[in-house]
Amino acid sequence: HTPDTMRYTSTRDASKFYTFEEALCSGYAPDGGLYVPESLPQIDASKLKHWSTLSYVDLATELMGLLIAQKEVSTEDLASLCQKSLQGFPATSVVPVVKVGNVYVAELFHGPTFCFKDLGMQAVIH
Repeated sequence: HTPDTMRYTSTRDASKFYTFEEALCSGYAPDGGLYVPESLPQIDASKLKHWSTLSYVDLATELMGLLIAQKEVSTEDLASLCQKSLQGFPATSVVPVVKVGNVYVAELFHGPTFCFKDLGMQAVIH
């Protein structure tokens, strides 16, 4: 969790900037666009290798930490939020991946309402 600042902008008007809290709490941007990070962090091979060893909760904490300013949500609070929000999912795999024929499918229906949105929304309600 490293950024001191992280700004969000709209997909329709990149000249205005918003905090994580503003983006999270308002749904759509005022111009009707979607909020996106102003820039994406660079990820190198060593970081990817490190991430491959993490639990789902720890990986989620690190990934979200790249997109949320430390001054808005501390590393400790973010880790706690990720832990709490993923408690209702299968212990062995938050997002099970199963082979169906010749393709692999991520099962995103293992949350409390059996809907794909459960995974992302659990952090918001906790």
